[in-house]
Amino acid sequence: RLRSDAPPLARVASVQCENRAALAADAEAAGFRILASPEGHTPVTTGIPPDTATCADCLAELFDPADRRHRYAFINCTQCGPRYTLTRRLPYDRAMTSMAVFALCPACRREYSAPADRRFHAEPNACPLCGPRLALVDARGLPLSADGDDTIAATLALLRAGRIVAVKGLGGFHLACDARNAGTVARLRERKHREAKPFAVMAANVASARAWGVVDDAEQRLLQCAERPIVLLRRRQDGGAGNGAAPRSEALAGVAPGLHTLGVMLPCTPIQFLLFHEAAGRPAGTAWLAAPQDLLLVMTSANPGGEPLVNDNAE
Repeated sequence: RLRSDAPPLARVASVQCENRAALAADAEAAGFRILASPEGHTPVTTGIPPDTATCADCLAELFDPADRRHRYAFINCTQCGPRYTLTRRLPYDRAMTSMAVFALCPACRREYSAPADRRFHAEPNACPLCGPRLALVDARGLPLSADGDDTIAATLALLRAGRIVAVKGLGGFHLACDARNAGTVARLRERKHREAKPFAVMAANVASARAWGVVDDAEQRLLQCAERPIVLLRRRQDGGAGNGAAPRSEALAGVAPGLHTLGVMLPCTPIQFLLFHEAAGRPAGTAWLAAPQDLLLVMTSANPGGEPLVNDNAE
């Protein structure tokens, strides 16, 4: 059952069995327990789990107006969320992660402590009462909006107005802009000193990606897998709606100049899903996750080439 009943993200490398004498039948030794990691330099024989895209269960909660994590930009569980990027050292305990400064509220503590709960020992577990919060600031670090839904709405408004936004996420920052705004894309190229190298774009879902590239079954599986890779799609050449619009290859001419392929990815983090949710008009439920959407964002690393990862706001 260690293999057959393992959690969705578990990868069991090996199972070793050893005969041992039974423990004494006293109250202290009875039952199965997960103990706190011992102090000191105990040898560690495991790796750090990778970051994983927001799972379907968390998305259902994220867009349920009755849920206590409705539109919470840092929702996660044992099936998804940040792991590697918030780990400071092993063993992988909350005290060893960047979540150590966020004390669990009573409701989150109950989830974290209940073996039958989906968030049992989910180290990044948090909610709007006890976890990280959103902020939108200008280049000087001055606030542009309050925490919560206003931050998402204000960010989307900036993107639609042709601005470039640095979005803090997993493993640093993305520089984001409207992929269909040729002037903004050109400005981003100038600032990145990136004359011709292609940018990757983020679409809301597979239906949206199909408006710009050819998606077969294998590519769809890659786009939707938990790792959320950038997938190279053959670019569509048609004009889309048949209303005299420019061919798709011309509409994104500055994104991947001279190429017949387009690097496309789907949302990975809750904040990315929330931007597309805002663009969809904030519908309740998850049906909108499959509906085609016009919003297409360039998402490129804010990290200078060859430099250490930028993860500090001031930097």
